[in-house]
Amino acid sequence: MKALIKEIMVFLMWYPLRIVINILPLRAVYAIGAAGGLLLYLLSGDKQKIMTKELTKIMPEKNADEIKKIIRGSFVNYCVSEMEVLLYPSLNTGFIKKNVTIEGREHLDAALAKGKGVLLFQAHFGAFQMTMPAIGYSGYKMNQISASASLWKDNAGVSRMQQKAYNIKASYEYSLPVRHISVKSSLRPVFSALEKNEIVGITVDGGGGNKTVLIDFLGRKANFQQGSADLAIRTGAEIVPAFIITETGLKHRLVLHPPIKIRETSNREEQLQEVLQEFGSLLEGYVFWYPSHYLYTLFLRRSRAGKDAYPFFADYTISQFNETKCKIKRTNYA
Repeated sequence: MKALIKEIMVFLMWYPLRIVINILPLRAVYAIGAAGGLLLYLLSGDKQKIMTKELTKIMPEKNADEIKKIIRGSFVNYCVSEMEVLLYPSLNTGFIKKNVTIEGREHLDAALAKGKGVLLFQAHFGAFQMTMPAIGYSGYKMNQISASASLWKDNAGVSRMQQKAYNIKASYEYSLPVRHISVKSSLRPVFSALEKNEIVGITVDGGGGNKTVLIDFLGRKANFQQGSADLAIRTGAEIVPAFIITETGLKHRLVLHPPIKIRETSNREEQLQEVLQEFGSLLEGYVFWYPSHYLYTLFLRRSRAGKDAYPFFADYTISQFNETKCKIKRTNYA
């Protein structure tokens, strides 16, 4: 029954809804996404258990009611972000100016003035993909190292309906004013973009690559991708951290921070550690301020602990991998 409901939700989103979405006010789009999130929350008992364990571990001071509220919010945030993808083909400069507030733009301009390009460090935090149109439609040359939605369509357990949805989603992503650089391609386009003093977005908090650096994160030890910091050290590009917060009615606030400085030293390992730790500490603050923007990511990292090249948190155990696999297999939706 749960799988059937999921198929119905996918069909409604990617067929009738995507056709009428552009005539609806943004508050209505937000309301539809929020309603979908609450429905998914009610159907996701096993996911809630995993989320509760993760949230209790990093925020032990939260009581049961506070944890439930954050979990509900995470499902709403997830579904609202997915709903927003339907708007991608109709986004333009006017939409961004009206609905996205960019704070700290002066940091990005100052970084570009150095002439060596900018690495926009991002996390899987909230509607992070909205950073692409926010930057691209604000007059900047934007590139993004990404995994297209179409790459996930051949995963085990993905239905034909979901495969079609992934293809449509990929086409919508490619409608944005950004040059997508596949995570599976060579780094040559990245070096080329930075040499042209362009912006390259990259997500830093796990999920890809084979080399990681262990940092302190949310009171635990976490593996962050080494490649992002390595790129900055090799190219001299400025590192500008970026975080986006979704507010009611599909309004967004994109916060750009001052560049992370790379300390001059002959010890490359120390440089990598310091860069990623500084970004991780920034992200940690946002997670505590807006936990519903990151809890779904924590669930995904936990659910993929036995599949990724490395566990996100070092304290994951084999028994936890097996427990999570069994639960995800029983509840194979969303």
